[in-house]
Amino acid sequence: MSEKPPKPEGAHAAQPGDTTYRSGHERRQGFYKSEVEREAFRQGMTVEEYGVYKDSVGSSVKPMNSAGGLLTISLLLTVINGALWVMFIIHWIQAGPQEALKNIVPLLLAGMFVPWSWVYFAREHKAERLRKARGIALIRPQ
Repeated sequence: MSEKPPKPEGAHAAQPGDTTYRSGHERRQGFYKSEVEREAFRQGMTVEEYGVYKDSVGSSVKPMNSAGGLLTISLLLTVINGALWVMFIIHWIQAGPQEALKNIVPLLLAGMFVPWSWVYFAREHKAERLRKARGIALIRPQ
């Protein structure tokens, strides 16, 4: 069995047993919330004025999180979810409840995203109104 070479001076990862070591779960819990707080403080805003998380850490796609972008996403998800419910009702009428109820779980899972997107839109819309009222310009992370 080979020995691992010692970490060079200044290595940033704490080892288990160190007093500064925290497990992955403890370290990641609340990551985006703390990022929003840090970025809002850096720009001289409250968290409420900053709005939703605006960086793309953990995403391969550039986020669309202005109020207009979130409104577009919310409307699109609402229309898609409404169409799914119409198709579910048609399936219920044609095949009966026994067959249609097999599709209820995916339908409910898809439906969870609709209120979530509207909450994000409302939060960002409120933040944009607050920033406009105070005359603050948002500097988006690059």
